[in-house]
Amino acid sequence: MPTNNSRRYERLWRLALGGAVGACIALGGGAARAASAEDDTLVRIAQNGRIVLGAHDGSVPLSYLDAMGTPIGYHMDVCLRIVKAIQQRLELPALKVVTVPTNEATRFALLNNGTIDIECARNPVRPSALAQALLSHATLITDIRLMTRMENATLTLDTLGGRSVGMAAGSSAAAPLRALARKSGSRITEVFGRLGADTFALLDAGRVDVVALPTTTLIAQRQLAADPARYLLVGGVLLTEPVALMFRLRDEKLHALANEVLDGMMKTGEMARLYDKWFVQPIPGLPQALGLPLPPALRALFDAPGSELLTL
Repeated sequence: MPTNNSRRYERLWRLALGGAVGACIALGGGAARAASAEDDTLVRIAQNGRIVLGAHDGSVPLSYLDAMGTPIGYHMDVCLRIVKAIQQRLELPALKVVTVPTNEATRFALLNNGTIDIECARNPVRPSALAQALLSHATLITDIRLMTRMENATLTLDTLGGRSVGMAAGSSAAAPLRALARKSGSRITEVFGRLGADTFALLDAGRVDVVALPTTTLIAQRQLAADPARYLLVGGVLLTEPVALMFRLRDEKLHALANEVLDGMMKTGEMARLYDKWFVQPIPGLPQALGLPLPPALRALFDAPGSELLTL
């Protein structure tokens, strides 16, 4: 007679692998079980009772560390909401959540080599990313802008030639910056930081003339600077792009579950409330709120989840 544990694992396998394979498992299909365990993250989570989230330590307010060194932020909250759904779906109330540091240069490798299960930081939705991973419905729209010091107050997007520009390694800012440099007939010197905080530090230390980062990151890092009045935004937007959570290409079931959760959050207003929590209200680690109301373009994405793909 089947034990309680055997019934539980049969239920988990049926959920993660689908009815046909689940039926084989119920009949003792050990080979199918072993092969599928390598290909399905939900199966491995059910077996190990553990999920690993990729997190940035300096991408305010999406993913950063609080005073205790714990990853927090808008995307961390969204990922934990998905974790809660996994706990309920797999009946794993004691599911252990582990976080691993990532950045824009390492996130694909850490995801695809199995180090992390969900990348919860800043993942732009663009064709090059979609060729390497599955991306959830967009959760945010970000503008990439430039910030400089007051002594460079006359700097514009059209006068970057001959300047040094800091950006995060792997950032999508590189291509439009190079295009601007070609247009002006002058080269720019590219200097790369690891994350937003490290990149802004290049400007703070005088190692670059300007930095190219998401507007939210620029505003947050300016607040944290010793002399915030020393820095100003350069007029114009370099690039606008939706961002999302990221999953391995083969993880269709986990990806579908995440999008199901996001659908519900967007339709019930939970996502808008979460946005307000992190982008409008005061948040840990900043002396004042970012004060950035929900933009109409993001409101439109919340009303039509996944519609950002139509513009690629």
